[in-house]
Amino acid sequence: MYEQEIVSVVAQIKRGFMLFLGSSAMAVLWLFAYSLYFSTPKEINLSKTTHNLLLEYEIMQMKLNEAENTLNRIMERDNKVYRAVFEEDTIPYSIRNAGFGGIDRYAKFDDLGIKYSDLLKTIHRKMDILYKKAYIQSKSFDRVGELAANKVLMQQSMPVSAPIDLTKVRLSSVFGVRRDPFFGYFRLHEGIDLSGSVGLPIYATGDGTVLRSTFAGAFGYGYLVEISHGFGYVTRYAHLSKMHVVEGARVKRGDKIGELGSTGKSRGPHLHYEVRLRGVPQNPLNYFKHSLDDNLDDLQWVDQGD
Repeated sequence: MYEQEIVSVVAQIKRGFMLFLGSSAMAVLWLFAYSLYFSTPKEINLSKTTHNLLLEYEIMQMKLNEAENTLNRIMERDNKVYRAVFEEDTIPYSIRNAGFGGIDRYAKFDDLGIKYSDLLKTIHRKMDILYKKAYIQSKSFDRVGELAANKVLMQQSMPVSAPIDLTKVRLSSVFGVRRDPFFGYFRLHEGIDLSGSVGLPIYATGDGTVLRSTFAGAFGYGYLVEISHGFGYVTRYAHLSKMHVVEGARVKRGDKIGELGSTGKSRGPHLHYEVRLRGVPQNPLNYFKHSLDDNLDDLQWVDQGD
């Protein structure tokens, strides 16, 4: 015996709905459990793409390091060879390697996660530094190119000849610190003294423009001729008895610009000769010492300097 149970439509709908909810919950649980141990095809593709991108960035970082090393070697040669050949001031490494101040220009990478943001920041920072170094280096090469183009003019302008006939003079004082012959204290003697007879011709040691042709008694120079040779070089010819050039005149190497004398602070007839490079006194013997080599043994030392 059985008795048929009649289920209402509402009860059937409720039972179906509960069955649907249970199945959905079970499906979600299975998907969650599956995702813990297995990746979806889309995730697998994204993971491969991310891995490949990281490899490319690491390779890029290696290439940037190589480029930076190459650029550093070029900068080193530029400072120690190229610019030194033309006696040009070197570019300080503090300028070449200067960083970027101000706001954080790489903040846009912070949302990518620590691993990726640090990598991208490092690469972009290095690229910016390389661009800046390359720009400074290109400007330096432009300057070296200008100097090379003016090499002939520079050779003609550099004060590399003797200012007087060396066979007729004696070296009475050299460049360097010495005791002042008038006051007794030690000071830098900024040139050399070549003693000889009054009236001996004095010659320009390089092409240039006369800056001064005057009596500079306040500085002890007496009658003084000062010539700018360009490229940072200036020469001075002091204690002259006569001056044969005027301010603003163009002179060539070997032109007669005056005559040896004993004007100003001097204890005897001699030429006080100076070479300055960008305002810094240089030892004149370093510029024409080869001209003195054959005469050094014949030169006598006399105490007639300024």
